[in-house]
Amino acid sequence: MVIFFEEADMEGVIYPHEDALVITLVIANSTTRRVLVDNGSSADILLWEAFVKMGIDVGKLRLSPMPLKGFSGDTIQPVGAITLPITAGTGAPTTTTMTDFLVVKASSSYNAILGRPTLNHMRAITSTYHLKMKFPTDGGMGEARVEQALARECYLLVEHRDVFAWSHEEMPDIDNKVIEHCLGVDPTHKAVRQKRRSFSIENGESGRPGRFIARSTDKCLPFFQVLRKACTLLRAKS
Repeated sequence: MVIFFEEADMEGVIYPHEDALVITLVIANSTTRRVLVDNGSSADILLWEAFVKMGIDVGKLRLSPMPLKGFSGDTIQPVGAITLPITAGTGAPTTTTMTDFLVVKASSSYNAILGRPTLNHMRAITSTYHLKMKFPTDGGMGEARVEQALARECYLLVEHRDVFAWSHEEMPDIDNKVIEHCLGVDPTHKAVRQKRRSFSIENGESGRPGRFIARSTDKCLPFFQVLRKACTLLRAKS
C-alpha cells in the first residue's frame, strides 16, 4: 500500500505553524489525549498520572530493564514496564497493536509519547507539515489527525509550567495584599434555606415559562428580604 499526503490533508490546519504531532489514542480501553508522536524517541513512554487514571493494577508493572536518558543528559529511572493495547485512528479504519510502555514519573504536558518502536511496528508515516500520521490497515489507509489547539495547549503548559500547580503541595497561601475577596453578609445572621422544589415536565411547567418564573420569583422574595436586611445591618455596623 502506497502512503502519501496531498493538499486535501491540509484541510483544517492553520498555517504557518510549528506544531508537534499531538494525537489522541485509546490505550487499554481508555481514551488518552495529549499523546506526542516522537520519531526521535527510542522508547514508548506512559506518564505515571495517565497510568493511574486508567485504573490498572500497579502489580502488573514489570521491572524496567534500563533507565531513560533525555536530550539534556538527565537520567530517569522508570517505575516499571507494561504491555498495553493501543488503538490509533481518527474515524475508520483504525489499527490496534500491543505496545511496550515504560511508565515514568515526570513533569510533562503529555500523557504519553509514541516512539519509534510502535511507529515502526504500525508502519506509520508522519507529516509534521500536514499534522497527520498515516498507516496501513486491512481496511485501507488509516490516519490520525492532530488536534492543533490541543498541541498548542501543551506548549502553553510547558512555557508557563512555573506558574501552574501540579499538586496541592505547590499551592501556597496567597498574601491578602495580592488579592482578597469579602462576602457582604453578616456572619452572625441566621441562614435561610430555600425550600426544595421538584420539577415535572408532565405537569406542563416547562411549557409555561412566564408563569413558572413568576411563581419562582414569589417564592424567592422572602429570601431576598432577609438578605437585604442582613446587608443593611452590615453597612450600618461599618
